[in-house]
Amino acid sequence: MIAKLLVESLVHGGEALARHEGRVVFVRGAAPGDVVEADLTGEGRFEHARMLRLLQPGAARVTAPCPIVDRCGGCSLQQVSYAAQLAAKEELTADALERTGGFARGSYRLGAIVASPQPFHYRRRARMHRAGQGLWGFARAGRVEVISVEECLLFEPLLQGLAEAVRGAGDLPGVTDIGLLAGASKGAVDLRGAVTPGLRKRAERLLAHKRIRGITLATEVLGDPVIADPPLPNGARLRARPDTFAQANRGAVPLLQAEVVRALGEARHLLELFCGSGTLTLPLLSGRAVTAVESAGPALALLRRSADEAGLTVKLIAGDAAEVARGFDGPLDAVLLDPPRTGAAEAITAIAALRPPRVVYVSCDAPTLARDGKRLAAAGYALAEAVPLDLFPQTAHFEVVASFTRRA
Repeated sequence: MIAKLLVESLVHGGEALARHEGRVVFVRGAAPGDVVEADLTGEGRFEHARMLRLLQPGAARVTAPCPIVDRCGGCSLQQVSYAAQLAAKEELTADALERTGGFARGSYRLGAIVASPQPFHYRRRARMHRAGQGLWGFARAGRVEVISVEECLLFEPLLQGLAEAVRGAGDLPGVTDIGLLAGASKGAVDLRGAVTPGLRKRAERLLAHKRIRGITLATEVLGDPVIADPPLPNGARLRARPDTFAQANRGAVPLLQAEVVRALGEARHLLELFCGSGTLTLPLLSGRAVTAVESAGPALALLRRSADEAGLTVKLIAGDAAEVARGFDGPLDAVLLDPPRTGAAEAITAIAALRPPRVVYVSCDAPTLARDGKRLAAAGYALAEAVPLDLFPQTAHFEVVASFTRRA
């Protein structure tokens, strides 16, 4: 059934919401205010429809600069003006907290969304998947098929250069996906897949490229894959490898760090869960006692190296966040956590049992933040404020720093 739809707003996941005969319709590639023609099944209370053509552009619509934006699944909002993207993400933060968490608007402070310094060419890291022999790209929108990408408009110039270097190396047999991490002048590559003598030789040849300083290959390390950022005010240099997590938006990381420091206020004794290699930890190590927890991998070793180099003290624990929190014993002013997109349901229960005066939750998924926040509320905590930050322009993703305080 072909239907004419008026697009109302953006929803979580990057689709746009419209209505037809009392039913909710989600449309990919539309912008708020658009009038579009879509192909509907007419089944169920809601459906995901395919947009056939744009009948009338809305005020929020712009021309997407990427020639493959309608096929690549990396960017779902390029057709939406950046101002409208920011407004939508701020609204989606409040919507998730209200619908999923039960936090009424006005019962907490919703901070104005913090914009990315750059809406394009901001990514310093990426993971690309095999799209064919010697070809790499991203999953096609809404499908498992991978679209070959020669140029990504979100990549920093050096990250684009790393992608071209890998593509120029020809086929990498057995490799399913590659991780790329750009530094100031060189970068590092992570190759995932079945390690064979032939692949190892190709990796050694790839290491000779002028843009590449190191490669991680399963448990092997070729060259030096550690990328160190410029020093923070306290002298610490954040480090990462292409096989560890690192925030992608280089220019926005200081904004995230500053918001977390502000949210923690005067708290001096901190337990940090899901610390990674120290993106949020390192700025806190001047005048605070921090116990930082991470489950596995080389991240803690990188954090230790960064802290020791700057002469900063931090207690590091390798283990499961919930288990460590359950056994934590010591002075505690606040808990800081930055879990993966799936949230931290088990850890929340353990945190609540510790009864810290403040919990600062950094989330890359507003609905799971709201879900976990509801559990904190049931355990006696009030949501004090939530501040969204747009670390992922042109995509549906964004960060939120939420502060919870224990009720008297």
